[in-house]
Amino acid sequence: MTEGRALLIAALLHVGLLLALSLGVAHSMRMTAEPDVTPVEFVDIADMAQVTTPPKPSMEAAPQDPEPLAAPEPMPEAPPAPKVPTPPVPQPTKVANDTAAQDAIAEAVAAAQPKKQPPVKAPVKPVAGQSAQLVDKSKPNAAKPRETSDLAKTIEDALPKQSRLSPIQAATLEQAIRAQIAPCWNPPIGGSDVADMTAVLRIRLNKDGSVAAPPEFVSQTGATAGNQAYARAFVETARRAVLRCAPLELPADLYSYWREFELNFDPRLMT
Repeated sequence: MTEGRALLIAALLHVGLLLALSLGVAHSMRMTAEPDVTPVEFVDIADMAQVTTPPKPSMEAAPQDPEPLAAPEPMPEAPPAPKVPTPPVPQPTKVANDTAAQDAIAEAVAAAQPKKQPPVKAPVKPVAGQSAQLVDKSKPNAAKPRETSDLAKTIEDALPKQSRLSPIQAATLEQAIRAQIAPCWNPPIGGSDVADMTAVLRIRLNKDGSVAAPPEFVSQTGATAGNQAYARAFVETARRAVLRCAPLELPADLYSYWREFELNFDPRLMT
């Protein structure tokens, strides 16, 4: 029963579909059969405006390309500026000769100037009772050189009227001589191997205290084969000290005692 009803419904649907299709086809055929009518309006030829044909363009009237302008003439170049001659650079005139001349003048001026004397150390006046220490050279606190005038007066006051000098008086006279020669003596600088070097010179003086003859070498201590050059320089500086400090100021009435004597140059006693 159910299947028969379904078939019936399907058949009805097919029939309906066929009817719908047939009606659509008939309508479309009717619409196609009717011709399209286009209304036409008639216009009088006299009413139409005259249309003029535009003239053909003429080649002569066409704008011509402008002729290219002539290139401007180049400006004339300015004449070159006249060359100014460069002045020659002055060459130095014999600088070496001028320098040598200046050096020679400087040396001459330096040689003409007096040589500076070594500074004189201020002597210390001995106190009464200390004259015996002058003989003992081993003492480090021996009296330093004193002023020449004071020493000479001390010698004159201390000497007795007898013809022979005592050891103390001889030491005082020797100290007076050392005090005048020591400021002029500059022994060369050496090492520890020459610290104990000494030299003895024999000195001859005139009555006015001037040198009667060049100082003579007597003996020397501390000289070895390795320091011969230093030993010679040591003796030479002692000789120059005697010549530089002369004349000596000593008592004229004791000239027989200091006319000729030997002086020991010991840096520990005279510097």
